[in-house]
Amino acid sequence: MREAVGWITVERASVIVAALALLGIFYSWRSAQAAKASADAALSQAASAREQVDLGRQQIELLLRQIAQTEEAQQATRQAQQEALQPMVVVDIVPAPNDRSVMMLVIENIGPSIARNVRIDVSPPPARSFDRADGKQMHEWHIFTQGIKTMPPGHRMEFLFDIGFQRFKPDVPTDFTFVVDAEGPFGPAPQLTFDIDLNALRESWIGQTTIGKVVEQMEKGNRNLSELTSAVRQLNPDVRGAQRSSRQEALAELEAAE
Repeated sequence: MREAVGWITVERASVIVAALALLGIFYSWRSAQAAKASADAALSQAASAREQVDLGRQQIELLLRQIAQTEEAQQATRQAQQEALQPMVVVDIVPAPNDRSVMMLVIENIGPSIARNVRIDVSPPPARSFDRADGKQMHEWHIFTQGIKTMPPGHRMEFLFDIGFQRFKPDVPTDFTFVVDAEGPFGPAPQLTFDIDLNALRESWIGQTTIGKVVEQMEKGNRNLSELTSAVRQLNPDVRGAQRSSRQEALAELEAAE
């Protein structure tokens, strides 16, 4: 024991302390490296976890978008199917089949189902060129004020709208907008708007047999009759006397025969 104590000198003690200190530093460094590695591993795991969370969030968002798109597609399909089964009430102004100078207001349900509570708004208020000021005006008709209760598929209504050559007189409206609302088996049907410009059809109202031509022929016949009457009145007295003598002779022959 005394030998061991004697062996330890100041120099040797300093060396031992220094060695121990180096050993402690080495272990501290190894511990720090291990801790750093653990921290890096933890950070890597945290980053990986975040990536997994972000990937999961993206997958959920993609799934939600797919669900929304599927619902929209299904809704669009249902809406298209319903609209295909809804009534469709159309309005037009066309020439009459028997006389192209006559304008007919046509209201027809070309859809596959019954149209109910049909309401027709028209701007400007329609009026016929031959309506009297003290009579019932066209915009006061029942179809415009009260609507149409029901129109089965294919049901067609025709009304005398005007006479072509009268309609195109100055200051007579030729542009109309018809707005049609109706109800079908799935509730209100899509609103329909019809813009009608009669000026585009101005020349098509002239047919081979038209009221306008009949009126024209009547006026021509009246002019011819007036000309004939004037010509008779201008005959000289001798000719008129000869005509009277001829009539008297014919009457005398008839009396003698009796």
